[in-house]
Amino acid sequence: MEVGQRIKTCRKKRGLSVNELAEKLEKNRATVYRYENGDIENLPINILEPIAKALDTSPAYLMGWTQSCPPIAEKNANEAFIPTKHELDVIMAYRNQPSMQTAVDRILGVHTKPSIHLQGKVAARGFQETDICGTTSLTAEEIKKRLGEAVKDIDF
Repeated sequence: MEVGQRIKTCRKKRGLSVNELAEKLEKNRATVYRYENGDIENLPINILEPIAKALDTSPAYLMGWTQSCPPIAEKNANEAFIPTKHELDVIMAYRNQPSMQTAVDRILGVHTKPSIHLQGKVAARGFQETDICGTTSLTAEEIKKRLGEAVKDIDF
């Protein structure tokens, strides 16, 4: 099997169209077709590496130096979850709107343990003040219980 055939085989195993591979490589689809058809021979490593990465395989496999197409991270096409651009946009919008998350969770039927977002500065006697930012699933009562007297000045 030639390099082009290996590229095509891996692309199909990954469930990618020519257009999707071209987009990942920032090339046009005609260029990808030329790679697959062997019209462009002796691909340099600076071309081969991005192709291998996009196809989740190794340049050695594409060159025919190894006989199997083991992906760098073993994936079953039916189990793989690769978010679309729209899905990534939705995730970012969700993260950027914490006040809306409870409502969105309810609409989608996503049940999560309540959480508290902590942000501010803390300092212990004799130590420098430190910024904190994080989310905990502990309730306000659990936090107060764990911190004891230190929470008198914390407003929940």
